Amino acid sequence: MQVFVDPALLRVEMPELVLRPGMTLAARVAERSGSRGILMLAGNPLSAELPDQVKAGEKLRLRVMEVSAERVVMKLVDESAQPQQQTPTVVPVPLPDGRLAHLYTEEREGDGRRESEQAAVSVTYRSPSLGAIDFRLAIEGGVLTVGVRAGRGRPHELAQQGADLLREALARASGRSVQLAVTARDDPIDVYA
Repeated sequence: MQVFVDPALLRVEMPELVLRPGMTLAARVAERSGSRGILMLAGNPLSAELPDQVKAGEKLRLRVMEVSAERVVMKLVDESAQPQQQTPTVVPVPLPDGRLAHLYTEEREGDGRRESEQAAVSVTYRSPSLGAIDFRLAIEGGVLTVGVRAGRGRPHELAQQGADLLREALARASGRSVQLAVTARDDPIDVYA
């Protein structure tokens, strides 16, 4: 049971997302019409060709099988056939206002590469005043590459203002050269008549 996504649409809707065979993603079917439907992937709507048994509103786990210039092929993961996973590790992180953020970590299957070639982590922080802020950190070729996505307007402006400070702090903490990019986040809006 496979899901097909047009890579051109993926690049337009989610330019920072890099898909590799073996990755597992969570998605929700927002709507369905015939063999086509709208998948919500990381809050972004994507048009996709869906298997017959997938229905609107259903949550899916998808494993990336193929990525090419012509198509992206993902396979539905049958969670009942999966071995029992470990309980995620919870790490408390103090925030400036005294509250604690709880980060959940868990081991995932990689794409077969050695950790020295590439390692990555993505985190979304949901701020009460700034909304969702996405962070992606990856070690690629010995360089720490960092992507920060914040909502348009004030959150994006603040992220841009703090970019140099973040870059310097990450370079000190990691001992690596840091490449940092700040982009605007477009959150979907649900409108009902």
